[in-house]
Amino acid sequence: MAEPTFLGMPVEVRLVIYDMYLMKHQRVRQKCQPANDHLKLLRTCRQIYEEARPIFWRYVSLRNELEINAFILNASDAMAARILWADVANDGRVFKPLERISKQEVIPSPLSNLHLALRRMPSLQRLRVSRCNFCCPGSGSGAPRLALEFEFAMYPSATAPRLSAYEIFMDAESRVQPFQVISPRSVEKLRLSGEVRLPPSVEAPALRQVTLHSITGNHFDRNNIESSFPGACLESFLYAQGHRLGFELRNRHLESVVALSGSRLRTLVLLGCSRLSSACIASCLEQLPLLEIFALSLVTVDELRTNFLLSLPLTVSVLKVHVVNAWYAVPLRVEERGLLDALENSIMVREKPPKRTTLNFREQLLLEDGRKERLMELAQLHDIDLCIKPWENDCEHAI
Repeated sequence: MAEPTFLGMPVEVRLVIYDMYLMKHQRVRQKCQPANDHLKLLRTCRQIYEEARPIFWRYVSLRNELEINAFILNASDAMAARILWADVANDGRVFKPLERISKQEVIPSPLSNLHLALRRMPSLQRLRVSRCNFCCPGSGSGAPRLALEFEFAMYPSATAPRLSAYEIFMDAESRVQPFQVISPRSVEKLRLSGEVRLPPSVEAPALRQVTLHSITGNHFDRNNIESSFPGACLESFLYAQGHRLGFELRNRHLESVVALSGSRLRTLVLLGCSRLSSACIASCLEQLPLLEIFALSLVTVDELRTNFLLSLPLTVSVLKVHVVNAWYAVPLRVEERGLLDALENSIMVREKPPKRTTLNFREQLLLEDGRKERLMELAQLHDIDLCIKPWENDCEHAI
């Protein structure tokens, strides 16, 4: 019997594999924007080229000015029209005249050619923006002044496509001004990072998923989540401080997430939280009857009085927990031990335990009285995929 080959599979199976290959390629790893390596597969043979091309041409990544210019020069109109998802590196700088010549508004002139590339993508639905690490040189003396205009550098004509996903992967120090041009009304998935300067409120009725990562602006210090996105109905909320000067999530923010979700929240990820009280976490968990994924990395400072794991909804199928004290705080070993007791005696033995559980606790507490071995035995007995290891660094993409 001949060995099975890739081209010997049914074409329907190959199409699914192409789609999965592209999805895996699109992931951001170690904060690096993906390249266009997926297109190399099209050179394998003519049959794969014809089958995979309609799928692979849905996505393009433009990491610097060289790739932007190459796309403008070489991509056909047919290829550009197929693009639904783009990863782009935004320089953010635009030319502005030193003096206004007339009362009419002057259209900003971007330093980068990125706007020319985006103008060729009429079907674009998902836009992911990263920092441009290979930028154009600035202007010399006597030239128009340069200004930072985050979205006008991409859409200087103030006209942008209706996006379903808008994700910003900028450094914490980079100034970001979302929704200068792009309308928030159609956005379902939003990721913010950097020194964010949002409008006072963002009308986003379609918004279902929000990720706040390494936010250094003061918008969320002055506003809660509910007032920032009125009318939204969240199903997923992910937060990570991500930077030592990043915005710190407080009780009022978490409570506003629950209020905004209308009990529809299914995913709640909270990383690097040191301003949340254990009582607030427990109270919010009790108000989320549909929660399926819960990940919490908690840095304790002076309290851990409420065992919030006892408030975990029965619907949770993925659970990730990490508890550690701040370097200047006294370790709360008794309270941490109580959390492990709740996992061992309540969460893992209930009728519907979380099927995927990842823990990162103090090694001393895991080793005492053979607790680690007991947890592994319980996991095997109740068919739980249990991992005891650090998990926080790539939680946003691993969940």
